[in-house]
This record gives sequence, structure tokens and C-alpha cells, in this order.
Amino acid sequence: MKKDSPLQLKFIAEPLKHWWVFIGFFVVVGFFLGLNNKIYFSYIDKKASLFELMWPELIEWLIWGIFCPFIILLAKKYPKKSSGWFSKVRFHFLIGILIALSHSAIYAYLRYAIEVLLEEKFIWSFSKNFMNRLYYIYVPLMMYCSIVGITSAVNYYQQFRDEALKAAEVQQKLAQAELLALKKQLHPHFLFNTLHAISTLMHKDINVADKMIARLSHLLRATLENTGIQEVTLKQEMEILKIYLEIEQIRFQDRLEVSIRVDPEIYDKKVPNLILQPIVENAIRYGVGQFTKQGKIAVAAYRSNGHIELKVVDNGKGMPSTQEADIKEGIGLTNTRMRLKQLYGEKGQLILNNLDQNQGLEVKILIPA
Repeated sequence: MKKDSPLQLKFIAEPLKHWWVFIGFFVVVGFFLGLNNKIYFSYIDKKASLFELMWPELIEWLIWGIFCPFIILLAKKYPKKSSGWFSKVRFHFLIGILIALSHSAIYAYLRYAIEVLLEEKFIWSFSKNFMNRLYYIYVPLMMYCSIVGITSAVNYYQQFRDEALKAAEVQQKLAQAELLALKKQLHPHFLFNTLHAISTLMHKDINVADKMIARLSHLLRATLENTGIQEVTLKQEMEILKIYLEIEQIRFQDRLEVSIRVDPEIYDKKVPNLILQPIVENAIRYGVGQFTKQGKIAVAAYRSNGHIELKVVDNGKGMPSTQEADIKEGIGLTNTRMRLKQLYGEKGQLILNNLDQNQGLEVKILIPA
């Protein structure tokens, strides 16, 4: 269903259904012009009653109030959009002359009839009133052109806005589709690694492998509940991350030490769904999995300079270079960087820093708060 533009006034979109708006508007215009005439006559010390000066203006503008809905309808439908500008100008010029003559004739007749009804001392005949109006035929012609011009401007604006909305909707759908594809890419990647770990444990400790399968089931259930959702609260993200870390701690046992620190005030803030899991997975894989020493993973979340800052630090060997151009990113980092760009543009950042003396890698994710 097409949404109305803030400037798409309903009485312009459907003029015949809102005829009273035009009559009311033009009657008010006539009233103030009549009042202006009274003020002017008083200023030049010329005697004339307010009614005497008011009713001719009301009649003239009331006619425009009746004509206006039909002029708008005409401007919206004719000539066709495919017509050239010269055809449109010629069409509206001829119609404008016809409208101007019709307006002048109706005004001349009504003025003559009302003057007779009021028994005025000096009464112009219909023909004399009409001929007098013909001297100023350009005035109603300009009025017609003004109504057509305003209607055309509103129509062009609405067309431009509709096209912009359609383009934005297409762009949004493409972004959502890409985000969904990126998110779905994580599931088989993580699942493959976890199943591989369970397969290895099956030959060593069946009870531990069974416990890992139970945690994996819990984790998959939690992630499937958020399928199609791009952002979750930080609290939900941390709950899923803790389940994942339980699986990894079962796998590495005493070789993995985990610490999590989260500012309680930002638990309700939105973050990308499953944004931390691939980062932590990389930290474990390269910071723990490749060494015999005890691995340490520290996860933190807090507010900093208008951002929600998520931080994952490991005690591995770090990276040869943390310059973006030098990094050969795997699925996890590439996926994370692309999702941040899609969701937040330049405001979403992924920053990698080696700790001093190659004591590990720090990965920061900045999300606008």
C-alpha cells in the first residue's frame, strides 16, 4: 500500500471529494480582500459599506472555489505524461482561455443578478459587465495557470518522493538479504568446528562429548529463535556467548580461562546478533588452540565516547600486522566487518590491535549507541 507523502495533501490527491476545502479557502480569501477594500476606502475617505465592498469579492472567489477541484483534476490527468512540454503548454493555454471566459461570464451574470436583486442605483448590464471583465482576462488566466502550476509541482514532488522511497526500499531489502546471508554463513561455520571437536572427544571421553552435545543443542535452539533478527539486546548476545564458551571450556578444560565484564547499564542496548561469537572463536582458535600454555580470553562491553564498545582480548601471539590492508581475514572477521558496515555504515568499526611484546590480540567492535 502506497504511503502518503507529508506534502501530498488529500484534497489535491482527491479534489472532488474535498470540494468544501476549496470553497472554504477561496471564500476566506474573498472575505479578507473585501475587508482590505474597506480599509482602503476608509483611508481615502470614500464612503462604502462593508457589505457593498465584500460581496463582489466573495462572488468572484467562490467561483474559483467551485472551479478549482475540476482544474486540479484536469491538471493531474491531462495531457498524458507521454506528451511533450509544448503539447502540455498548448493544451493548458487553450483550456485556460476557456476557463477565464467562463469565469468572467459567470461573474458578470451573478453581479448583474445580485445588483438587480439589491435594487442598486447604478446597474451595469450583463454584456457591459462581461466586456469590462474581458479587459482583465489575463487575471483569471494567470489564476488558472497558478492552480495548474501548483498541482504539477505537487505531482512532480510526489513522483520524485515515490521513486526515492522505492529505491530506498529496494536498497533496504538488498541490505537485509545480504545481512541474512552473512548471518546464516556463521551457522555452518561454527557448527562444523563444534562437531569436529565433539568427534575428536568421542574417542577420548564419551561423557564429556555427551555434555558438549547437550550444550550445542541448547546453543542451536537459542540461535534459531533469533533467525532473521539482525539486532538483539546485549544481554541476549552475552547469554548465547556464554553457552558457546561453556562448550569451548568443556573442550579445552583447564587450558581455557574466560572472564566477562559487562556494564549493567548497557544490557538493554542493541547489538548485531551473533557479533561476538566469531571473534571469540578466532581468539580461541589462534590464541589457545595452537599453544600448550593456558589460554585466556577476556570479553568486555561498556559505553565509550558515544559508542557501545565490545572488546575481546586473548593471550596468543597476535598478528604479524594489524593494518587492514595486510590482514588476510577469514570468514569470521570478514563477516563481522561486512555486517557492521551494512548495519551502521562508517559508524560501525572493527579494530584490531596487537598487545605489547606480542602478548596477544585485542579486537574492538564499535557500535553507535
